[in-house]
Amino acid sequence: MTEPYPSTEVESKLKHLFRSLTRARRAYKDTRSHALTLLHRASAAVLTAVLVYKVLTYLLFLPAMNGIWSLTLRCSPVNYLTNNNAHQIFTSPTILGGIVLIVLLAACWNLYGFSILLHGFELARRGERLHPVSLFARSLGDIRHVLLPKNWPILLYCALLIPFTDVFVTYNYISQLAVPEYILGLVRAKPLYLVLFLLILGAAFLFALFWVLVLPLFTLERKSLWEAVQESAAHVKTQLPRLAGVLLRWNLSALIRSVLVFFGASLLVYSVAALIGLRSTRAMLLLARALYLLEIPFFGFLLDCKVTTAQCTIIAFLYDRCRDCPPEELPEGKPHRFGGWPLLTAAVAGVTLATGLMAVYLYALPQDDALLTAVGGVTPLVTFHRGDCTVAPENTLPAFRSAILKGGDRIELDVQMTSDGVVVVTHDSNLKRCTGKNAKVYDLTYAEVAQLDAGRWFSSRFADTRIPTLEQVLQLCRGRIGLNVEIKPSAATPALEAETVRLLREYGFDSSNCVITSQSYETLHKVKALAPEYPTGYILALGVGNYYDLPDADFFSVETTFITSGMVNAVHLRGKTVSAWTIDREKVATHMLELGVDDLITDKPDMVQDLLARNQQVDDSLIDFRDLLNALLHPEQPADFSDDAEETITDAVEDPEEFVDAA
Repeated sequence: MTEPYPSTEVESKLKHLFRSLTRARRAYKDTRSHALTLLHRASAAVLTAVLVYKVLTYLLFLPAMNGIWSLTLRCSPVNYLTNNNAHQIFTSPTILGGIVLIVLLAACWNLYGFSILLHGFELARRGERLHPVSLFARSLGDIRHVLLPKNWPILLYCALLIPFTDVFVTYNYISQLAVPEYILGLVRAKPLYLVLFLLILGAAFLFALFWVLVLPLFTLERKSLWEAVQESAAHVKTQLPRLAGVLLRWNLSALIRSVLVFFGASLLVYSVAALIGLRSTRAMLLLARALYLLEIPFFGFLLDCKVTTAQCTIIAFLYDRCRDCPPEELPEGKPHRFGGWPLLTAAVAGVTLATGLMAVYLYALPQDDALLTAVGGVTPLVTFHRGDCTVAPENTLPAFRSAILKGGDRIELDVQMTSDGVVVVTHDSNLKRCTGKNAKVYDLTYAEVAQLDAGRWFSSRFADTRIPTLEQVLQLCRGRIGLNVEIKPSAATPALEAETVRLLREYGFDSSNCVITSQSYETLHKVKALAPEYPTGYILALGVGNYYDLPDADFFSVETTFITSGMVNAVHLRGKTVSAWTIDREKVATHMLELGVDDLITDKPDMVQDLLARNQQVDDSLIDFRDLLNALLHPEQPADFSDDAEETITDAVEDPEEFVDAA
């Protein structure tokens, strides 16, 4: 008997694979049809319930959690966590207890949301009347059920589900606390970390897969946690590949559809802004900013509701299939109808109206109004970090002269005090790095400091460059450039703040051309007591807690790694600003511009100024889109070229002398 050809075996395997894929596709199609039947039957009530639940999350639950966190910090040794005291998060029982309490409450709230939707789908399957109020009331019983000690571990499960069920909330909180973003950056940078991260995700998926029926069994049948776990795992084990495929495909489909809808809606509203730009560029930019602050987050909120509903839909359907009681198909001739259009339309119309009113209000404001700064509607400042420190030694007069010549908005400089009370400009308290002398500034007299060479370390061209006094710097910069004066306090120089303020006033520097910063909040408090007119900035790397509302901090100077969109928005909403330090790469500068920071403190001012010149304080893509529309609508006349301009050029050519006289 002859052996079959290898090609015959391959063909047989391919046919088997094709039949398997066909069966899987049909099974998924059947699953999707029944799940959508369940969803559409409950659509109006479930939509109302999920919208109300999410609104309550934002208006009540999240502010309550923020209040608990604020109270926790108030009762702990510190009122806020910064780079200087972040270690206390691991050593303070009050802070650890507050974190545990917040996690438990968040888990209960997440379970409550699941319970509302699962009860809604169960009532819809039975064909019973749905009412959102009754769903909220019925689900309170599930919270009582979880209070039994044997059921407490389900709270940990619900806490682990939060990033997957409350996508928008999770994103907002990650965007306000940059540590998770920092960790994700490390994961992307190290292949080994990336592999470990993917393994953890895979383990989490398997865990969630075996527990997929735990919540409906726990909430709808009031089984104990371990009974629900055992039954869910036993059911999943019998059809693991099929369930894994269904869940993956369903969730990926929901995610992809949500992303496409989000970008489609964003394209639509920004197209409207571009059309308005045909008449007024400023109106277009302010409308785009209003869209970014209101309409786009609202779209994200709706998609968050969609993702949560989609996840609960498939879980409810799998539970029905487990109990062998899927929803009956609707009679022929009665197509699925979405019953929540009136509510959804009203919500979209209301937010769109609010966005338009906000844009009109911003347009009516003067261009230098503080509110425009608060919403990110102005060009950020460029601050030369320690002067133009790439072409001259830092914190020296040559570096400051170069910054003035390059048209910088501000110079950032550091002040300390000598033992005889002279305020000098230098960064390190120990002078070894910049001068070679291993001594503290506050241990030397000014005569001793003045003998030190602060330029040779940088280049022989700057040999004999001295550490300047603050008075010398003020004489150079007065009327030519603004200042960001960082005070570096020491127990040995208690008069530093007062002497700095005295010199600034003496040389005519006021709130219009000078700000004062420090890493010490006590120093800012002293400055405000001495000279409340000067804007004061708190220098931070990591900030968590109540620091946004510190009364003696008018703005925050934050290390770029830990600046996030949530942080910038939170600071702006309080009428304060954010300065970013220290920017040395174009990619970082671009990211800071996207986040809407107000001041770019940089060691490479040429790069930042070139970037700002290219951006022209606007979203170039929006301007380009506006110009494209203009070219399509008015092909006979180039964009931004008026008849008046053409007439002026003609007059200049015909009679240049008259044109020059008129000019």
